[in-house]
Amino acid sequence: MKIKSIYIDGLHNAIAKTYQFNDLVYLYGRNGAGKTTVLQAIQLALLGYIPGSHKTKEAILKHSKDNRVIVRLEILDDNGQTITIERKYDAKSSKLTTMPTDYDIQAIISDIELPIFNFDEFVNQTANKLKEYFIKNILPTADGALDWKQILTQGLFNVASENPEELVQYGLDLISDVSGSAIEQVTQANAIFKDDQSFNKSELQRLQATIDSLIYYDDYTGSMNLDELNAQLLSLYDLRDQLIKYESAMSATQMAQDEFNKLTDYVKNLGGEDAYKNAINSLPQIQEQKKQISDQITQKTAEISALRATVTNMESVINSQGVCPYTKGSCKSILAKIDTLRNDVVSKKAEIVAANAQLEELNLNFGIITNKTRECETTVQDFTRAGERLDVLKKTMQTLPTKPNTGSSVQDLDIEIEQLNQSKNKLTANIKYNETIENITKLKYATELKSSALQAWIKVTDANGLQTSLTEKPFTELATTMTSYIQNMYGNTNLKAKFNISTKANSFSFGLIREDKYIPYEQLSAGEKCLYTLALMICIIHTNKSPLKLILIDNSLDNLDDIAVENTFTAIKNIKDIQFIMAGVKSCKNAEDVIIRI
Repeated sequence: MKIKSIYIDGLHNAIAKTYQFNDLVYLYGRNGAGKTTVLQAIQLALLGYIPGSHKTKEAILKHSKDNRVIVRLEILDDNGQTITIERKYDAKSSKLTTMPTDYDIQAIISDIELPIFNFDEFVNQTANKLKEYFIKNILPTADGALDWKQILTQGLFNVASENPEELVQYGLDLISDVSGSAIEQVTQANAIFKDDQSFNKSELQRLQATIDSLIYYDDYTGSMNLDELNAQLLSLYDLRDQLIKYESAMSATQMAQDEFNKLTDYVKNLGGEDAYKNAINSLPQIQEQKKQISDQITQKTAEISALRATVTNMESVINSQGVCPYTKGSCKSILAKIDTLRNDVVSKKAEIVAANAQLEELNLNFGIITNKTRECETTVQDFTRAGERLDVLKKTMQTLPTKPNTGSSVQDLDIEIEQLNQSKNKLTANIKYNETIENITKLKYATELKSSALQAWIKVTDANGLQTSLTEKPFTELATTMTSYIQNMYGNTNLKAKFNISTKANSFSFGLIREDKYIPYEQLSAGEKCLYTLALMICIIHTNKSPLKLILIDNSLDNLDDIAVENTFTAIKNIKDIQFIMAGVKSCKNAEDVIIRI
């Protein structure tokens, strides 16, 4: 996969510029001509940002001429298919377009973004980080079988354990699925140990939190055990219930006595037993009198009704003036009786008046006798009810409860029960504390032991431990490869690449051996850094999984003398599987066929 072309519009001074690329390109021109702009455009299209700047739209537009940028990169993949990546930026938005539309840009840049496009950031990592990167991503595979049982056993040298075999088996179980080369197994094991250590630390924190949450009452000084406390509480609860029942019964008895006294006074106020007997004896006679008067009223009412009917008939004949109701003619016999009938009407009306007076007197007497009957019946009912209630109250007062054998009150017992419950709760909490603390302490000890073992195994398998011993040969092979590139480009066989892989923490470094003296990378001359960087990038690309085999070099060649530049172009022309896009102000006869003048 190679870069085919780049279209640039609005980045720095480039307006609608298109550049075509071969496997080796040298962008040549004076300072400020736009060489760096071309390289930045490629990086912007691939990464979505310009290395060395913030990864924001605002930071990108700072590189624009009129607050807008368009870059369009064409890539030729290994199947001859053209892939297009276009990015547009303006003050309002940013847009990414790919063709094919679902193309995954990250798949081609993820493995080379840091070491190739952000080389300065890459080399400025901590020594341990750099070492880990080389081991995982750049070094050739380290061969050799590993005796993990022996490795884990030796790692426990400083871990005090009564049963190291159990710990070793625990470690072997953790890494039972590691596979690949020896170095791959070690790095996998290291990651597994770190993950499990993280879990163990969380578990230790949880256990400690559980311990901290437990409560132990130092002020509990009781002599009874939990069973004895429960028995004592049951006894007190039972005694308290008896006392409550006794006090409730005594209260009921007192209430019965009070009611009995009131009823007795009530009966006395009614006239006593003589009044009751008199009412009982008088009631039948009074009821008989009431019945007789009622019958008389009925008879008198009927008599008055009959008289009124007779008067009505007589007045009808009188009012007819002797006309026969049948013949409708005057009847002498009827006329002859009219005077007599008038006298009879007067007589009958007098009888009605007398009968009404008698009825009124009877009704008055009936009302009097009815009141007497009601009073008598009420007296009998009141005496009867009072007597029945008095009998019930007598029984209540006669069944006195037995007082519990205690001098304590219910309130006293409540206080004693509360104190015993507090003692019970404290004793229960202390028992739970002792049981739990014993179990958790055992578990915490086992977890701490595992944590110590894991920490030891992490150290054994980290970049400064077993990984270092396993990578001595691969690092030597990498240094040999880099040395051949450096010597060819520099034209100096006395320069050799060197990797310092001491097992000391943060001691990893790389650089050159010049005249038998090791010079770290950061102390190399500008020219040496240029060639070392180029050689290292070539090795990174060769071992990298990214399908895009691309190296961008900006101005570094300007730090070389003419011979070194010539040698460099000669060397990289022989590398056919990597695309080089380089930029500089230094002319080179050996690069005339690959120059793009800017």
